[in-house]
Amino acid sequence: MGHTFDGNGWNVPTASADCQALAAEADALHSLLVVRADKLLGCVEGAGEEAEFKVIAEAVMAYEAKRWPDGKVPGGKG
Repeated sequence: MGHTFDGNGWNVPTASADCQALAAEADALHSLLVVRADKLLGCVEGAGEEAEFKVIAEAVMAYEAKRWPDGKVPGGKG
């Protein structure tokens, strides 16, 4: 994710093309998870798919809270 260790502690990466590329990759993974969650929506309660859905939903919500803390894409419609 671009963090470096200098022997004393971890350094956060500066905004750069590398960070933008990582964000694009993370957004692509987010999209795949949302598609999978959509397929699992309405699965049978107690089935293995229910557990998978819950894990994916938690991951997606956590990512969205970090990626878009205002609840929307900057410059987006909503």
